Amino acid sequence: MVIIQNQLAQITKLDSLTPELLHRLIERIEIKADGTARIFYRFSLPSAIV
Repeated sequence: MVIIQNQLAQITKLDSLTPELLHRLIERIEIKADGTARIFYRFSLPSAIV
């Protein structure tokens, strides 16, 4: 949990979106045949939130 808090603290003080930041936040992006994109983030909502 401490690691996530440290990473969030680093992210929130950034002024611009960098490639390194994108790689930290996004696991992968899938593009379907019809051109729509599905983004898979490296984090998820807690299971208690519906």
